[in-house]
Amino acid sequence: MHRTFEPTPSRRRQYLDGRWQFVTDPEDEGREEEYWESFPATDERMTVPCGWNARPDYVDYEGPAWYRTTFELLKRRNVRLTFLAVAHDASVYLDGEHLVGHYGGHTQFEAVCQGLAAGEHELVVRVDNERDEISLPRPGADWLSYGGITREVFVEELPDVFVDDLNLSYKLDGDCATVDAEVALRNLGDDAEREVTLTIDGTETTDVVELVASEPIVDRSVALSVEFGGVEQWSREEPRLYTATVTVGDDEYRDRIGFRTLSVDGTDILLNGSPVELAGVNRHEDHPEWGHAQPLRLMTHDLDLIQRAGFDTVRASHYPNHPRFLDLCDEEGIFVIEEIPYWQFDAERFARDPVLDRGLDMLEEMVTEHRHHPSVFAWSIHNECATQEEGLREPTERLVDRTRELDDSRLVTYASNRDFEGYTDECVDLVDFIGINAYWDWYFDGKTWPEFLEDVRNQYGETPAIVSEFGAGAVPGERTVEAQKWSEPFQREYLQNAVETFRESEFVSGFTVWQYCDIRVPRRKAMHRPRTQNNKGIVDEYRRPKEAYWTLRDVLPE
Repeated sequence: MHRTFEPTPSRRRQYLDGRWQFVTDPEDEGREEEYWESFPATDERMTVPCGWNARPDYVDYEGPAWYRTTFELLKRRNVRLTFLAVAHDASVYLDGEHLVGHYGGHTQFEAVCQGLAAGEHELVVRVDNERDEISLPRPGADWLSYGGITREVFVEELPDVFVDDLNLSYKLDGDCATVDAEVALRNLGDDAEREVTLTIDGTETTDVVELVASEPIVDRSVALSVEFGGVEQWSREEPRLYTATVTVGDDEYRDRIGFRTLSVDGTDILLNGSPVELAGVNRHEDHPEWGHAQPLRLMTHDLDLIQRAGFDTVRASHYPNHPRFLDLCDEEGIFVIEEIPYWQFDAERFARDPVLDRGLDMLEEMVTEHRHHPSVFAWSIHNECATQEEGLREPTERLVDRTRELDDSRLVTYASNRDFEGYTDECVDLVDFIGINAYWDWYFDGKTWPEFLEDVRNQYGETPAIVSEFGAGAVPGERTVEAQKWSEPFQREYLQNAVETFRESEFVSGFTVWQYCDIRVPRRKAMHRPRTQNNKGIVDEYRRPKEAYWTLRDVLPE
């Protein structure tokens, strides 16, 4: 199951996970030869979901590839075909016809098919993970951008009238909540009249709507509101969740929410009106066996290790995470910062068409998909971009404005590495708090951590700040008497010194260590990354703790 709870219990869902036929297409001949009409004969199979670069024979492959599978319907049905993630450029064909396309490797997309016939149906997908100068992420990013169908694919049977989407917002007054729901309905059949009911915590409200048939599909939005008392706020200590259920005829749609408030006051970040100090890690969705495809057991194991070390925050570096991982964070009281993959973009790159439009699309998909997760407390719009350039202000402002249009209940941030002398950040006034990435004494010499914090205070003034990245590489098992770079003792001492300094500071509101686990990098990075890994993890790629893990566990409060 792609969530930790059942979101659509009334619908029959068929997961298409398994072994699909697979061919690479390095010369990009498949479109001209119309592989969707006649798929090449092949015995090769690729597991779905999985990043193909996790397979030894495709470890360095970047470019187009094609997948094929079939599924069966017992009766004529309306269906929705959903891909939770395809990295990165996807074209989907159903029974020889183009169905849907999508750009972006970490958000879902879907297509509704009206009255699909009984019998076997052929599904062909073209996937391309090649990056160029208008790609998100861009070439040169310091992580391996796996290609393939990296999250679940499923076919869901739909009634004629069904809930297409649910958007919940709320206001709190003491322990009373007013929840406003915008319910998007679709009608694939004849004229219909339906009762629409919203239920939360035993309180329900109902409206009656009329849906007039039209070709091919009619949409309708319904506004509902419920009020109830005795609300328990979501917090890290008590992560209380409520289930919102919408019923329309025979269709039932569920999502979960948690009630809490987020704000800033001076240099403080407030949860439910009280200052919070974040102690977190940056986490990539990466593993040697699966790449970006994360099974539930790995997600729970990661969170267990993260919590056992005393961390309470995950920065989802540098892309939207699987919704099931966010479900787990909701349940465990883990804070999450989610981000879109603008990584080290300058003004010239932002100006290229369609770089900004692609980012705005990804931003909208991330926010609308994950807006009900109480664990997500901040949306991050870019990482280490050239915010000292005047040309970054306009795209940053557009991203911030669009984020707040979509969701005004969370904080907006970005991560900057512009703490160097002579730089002025031209965009910091646009966001609620700033993340600072700093690698003093690793990439750069010249500052102690107290000096760094003083410079941050001088540059960013009253803007709330966290240290969003800091770290040192450690090759697993490498030990030297004098704690040289790339050794576990060096990493241990480096992180202990930094964390103790940040925890004593009254200026920063917390930190997120770079990083949780070692991750693969592209081969072009290998000359500067031993083992073709970014080795800054406090656990290795197989989640075996390094010395720094145990030391930080002792430093951080339980």
